[in-house]
Amino acid sequence: MKPEGANTSGGIQNAEFISKVFFVDVNDRKDPVKVSCRWRFSEPPAVRDAPRTVINFHSLDLLLDIDCTPWVEREHEPGDGSEADVIAPHATSSALGTLVGACIARGTAGAKAIAMVAKVVLVPRGGFLCRQDILELRMRHSEHAASVVGFATPDGGFPAIPAEGGRATLPVLLSSSPGALLGKESSQAPPGERLELLASELEHRLSFDWVLPTQPLPRTVAMLGGRRLYDMAREQYGAKGLLEAAQALGISVIVLDASGHWLEGETYAHLRDDFVAIDMAAGDARLPSHIAEALKGRQLDGIVTFSDELVIATARAAEMLGLPTEPAALIVRAHYKDATRRVVRNPRVQVVRLDDAEHLDDPPTAERLAELEYPLIVKPCRAAASRGVRKVGDLSALRQAVRKMDDEGLTKHGILIETYVDGPEVDANLVLWDGELLFCEISDDFPCSADAADATIADDFSETLMVHPTALDPGEVELLQSVLHENLLQLGFRSGVFHVEARVQNSSMRYGEINGIQDLVHGEAEGGPKKGPPGVFLVEVNARPPGFDATWATLHTYGVDMGALQFLCALGDRERYKALSQPFSEPAHQFWCGNRQVPMHRENMYVPPDFFERVFAELPEIVSYLVRAEFFAEPGSTVSPRAGSGFVAFFILFSRKSRMHVVEMCDRVLRVSINVLDNSA
Repeated sequence: MKPEGANTSGGIQNAEFISKVFFVDVNDRKDPVKVSCRWRFSEPPAVRDAPRTVINFHSLDLLLDIDCTPWVEREHEPGDGSEADVIAPHATSSALGTLVGACIARGTAGAKAIAMVAKVVLVPRGGFLCRQDILELRMRHSEHAASVVGFATPDGGFPAIPAEGGRATLPVLLSSSPGALLGKESSQAPPGERLELLASELEHRLSFDWVLPTQPLPRTVAMLGGRRLYDMAREQYGAKGLLEAAQALGISVIVLDASGHWLEGETYAHLRDDFVAIDMAAGDARLPSHIAEALKGRQLDGIVTFSDELVIATARAAEMLGLPTEPAALIVRAHYKDATRRVVRNPRVQVVRLDDAEHLDDPPTAERLAELEYPLIVKPCRAAASRGVRKVGDLSALRQAVRKMDDEGLTKHGILIETYVDGPEVDANLVLWDGELLFCEISDDFPCSADAADATIADDFSETLMVHPTALDPGEVELLQSVLHENLLQLGFRSGVFHVEARVQNSSMRYGEINGIQDLVHGEAEGGPKKGPPGVFLVEVNARPPGFDATWATLHTYGVDMGALQFLCALGDRERYKALSQPFSEPAHQFWCGNRQVPMHRENMYVPPDFFERVFAELPEIVSYLVRAEFFAEPGSTVSPRAGSGFVAFFILFSRKSRMHVVEMCDRVLRVSINVLDNSA
């Protein structure tokens, strides 16, 4: 007897489907669950519309009517012994049992009948997943999938679908499936339309080579720098995405950090495979040998870091250990801004290097400084997070900025003085393999206080808001991609993940206000000089992925995990590196995304543990657009900016409505966040 209300057939002809009834053991339920299944084989929409040789996935349309009535209440039908009634013993460990259990978990508690629409993903050929969570990763924020149900990988990998295709039995077909998408129950669309929407989602998100012919070997990577623990109650720690990626890739991670680091003890030992304590304060000169000594004798396949201050030591240690790396000399060149300037020259930019603050009074240097045109930028030759970077409008301010940088202890690697280049700033993440550009995404880095025309050395270049993707004109985006790729090649790089900052000179766009909200607008500023052709000014190169907040933003926007790619590059795993560098198919982004930084805007700021709850209480309308919100500072602590820079937290928001919707939400988040911080004890 069909359970009342359990009917998924609306809009679909039953003749298209194969029907079977299964009795399935599910989770902790005492009795088997009766499941009426109807399925049909389905090709991707693009294949149906234009046949092609490359098929990235197959799929099944699956309709499930689940009878949750207890066995003693069910009307028993003896059946005729045909295939229509199939007992599925021990199905809790099978794909069907997993799927039915997930459907019941999503259903209303106590419901006797559940109807569910599912799109079952089938491998395009026999093999292994490029990472175990690839379906969940690529389906995040799907408009039409309520959830992703993952199935276990068979010991020998997923078999190719049988020759008879959709005429095969359901259990046989499910053996070729890594998982299924459950359609949203709230959708008013008929099942056939919901299945088409899920098929289109898969075509957008899974159009790349995600199945490997051979199983990846277990690998071990040493990770230098375990990052900070911010709030474990909310699972907020800087290495979260990295350690999750390593696990999904089948990579064992040995963390190297200082004794007493939060990952050292047993409490969080489950997050890594081993921990090795080393002297992290040894500096670039001695740290590499400490690392090599600590790892001597271990079976190791690669070494990696995600921290700016450790990239040089990591590369040198890799060379000592004979592990894959770009040459350390190239990484030194990229991370010392004066060395970068000597290779990537810009004839329109004045550049002067000082050894230290006393160099200001050297007669030849003083003569050179007197010839410079203002405004200028004064920055440490090596530092992170825009610390010590200031814009100056005259010689007096320049001297003051250099002295202040010296007081902050940021001059030991030298001081760079260069022309302040106006124009929209961007952050670019580029992925290279053997010189080939595999992926490039560009986001708009909104102006900071030091960009203002009347800025003083009290203003800084701390990040404010980054919006993905950029709103710059397509021609300028192409120019950025081409020039920045060429800049990396000029610096000698061939492979790696790079976070690059740049500005567009003579852009067709500028920052202006739209209904009181700042964003890029077309046109020149009033009274501004006539512009020439657009050009690209390289601000800096970081031979590493972006920070963990920006890594999250890129992952959710484009489906590309920069942290995972850094691990794979360190292993020389070309096949998976290339596969996982592919963003969604056109458009490459699934929505507009804003990464709003909340700064330490004054000294001695208290960070309330309930900071996020208080912000969301003021802005409940943004919660459904939230990707992530995490601390940069320990909740309950009192913090102050360091060298004019520092952040309390970040919010990553998305919108499919418009870019302005994201920008406007981020503006409100900042205002409310500052108010919450200023009104905390």
